[in-house]
Amino acid sequence: MTHAGANRAGIALTAIAMMAALLAACANERGPHPNLPPLGARLEFHSKNLCGQGVSPEIRLGGVPSNTASFRLRLTNVSVLSATRWEKTIKAETGVIPEGSFPDYDAPCPGEKQTFSYRLEVMALAGDGQPIAYGWTFATVRSLTWHLEDEQLASKKPTSERVDRSLAPAPRNPPFFVQ
Repeated sequence: MTHAGANRAGIALTAIAMMAALLAACANERGPHPNLPPLGARLEFHSKNLCGQGVSPEIRLGGVPSNTASFRLRLTNVSVLSATRWEKTIKAETGVIPEGSFPDYDAPCPGEKQTFSYRLEVMALAGDGQPIAYGWTFATVRSLTWHLEDEQLASKKPTSERVDRSLAPAPRNPPFFVQ
């Protein structure tokens, strides 16, 4: 190996080691904010929350501190390398952010018969803007066609046979919400 080749290999190994260290720093169960109290978060996408329909999904939050003034939200498609993030801050009124709360919502729109995973991160903020709790969850977003087919099938089932997927535990993977 030439001197230039060895130098390039050394640079590549250094870059890999730096990336591994960076990922390891975020790879704990509590995410990048282990000192903040956990904030429960849950959302589920339906056909009206996709592809230009423009209706933001309902977001349910648990363990919200009593001094929460606002929530900072970040929704990221983690199934693609160059994900576009949707970020908003909203005044905290209850532990539920109602469906349709964001008029400029940029709805996910997977291609025909595609499925993507989205990560929702929520930071509870005090009146002075300081973070006081942090939480995150994942949601599966399938193509609009699949959502419409599922909703049509679900509407034909007797109520006793319907499954409420919103109560299923969210998978736990490290988030990357960094201030």
